[in-house]
Amino acid sequence: MEYDDVDWHVGGDFPKELGASAARTHIALSLAWAVAQGLESEMLRSRHPEQLQDLRTGRLKGTDILEQCCDDKLINDDLSDVGNSFFREYYEVSYFDDYVDLSDDSLPTIYHERDTPEKYLQKSRVLDERYREWKAKKGVE
Repeated sequence: MEYDDVDWHVGGDFPKELGASAARTHIALSLAWAVAQGLESEMLRSRHPEQLQDLRTGRLKGTDILEQCCDDKLINDDLSDVGNSFFREYYEVSYFDDYVDLSDDSLPTIYHERDTPEKYLQKSRVLDERYREWKAKKGVE
């Protein structure tokens, strides 16, 4: 299953002045959060241990991992079983609305948002809450 893909966003209404890297931010923030929670797959962990460690320590950002390790896609092979269970529901139901709600209204589009530590913290807080709600609903420890 493919949750999101940079190619889905580039083209059409995508801002012409922005490069493809601008389409990574919204995907990468969630990927970085999943890694911070230990929800990445064993395959991703075994193929890219140094990069994931660099993400955890702040030497790399989620956008770097998405590009370098995930071919600009967030797919089920990137996440653990629990990660996939959560993301299947969250991405379909709330993800985009949450991201838009967190976006800076002074920016022309959501694609103008940058992958910054502050934006990551904002998104992480929302994801933490959504994950707590999901675990309570599903009875997951």
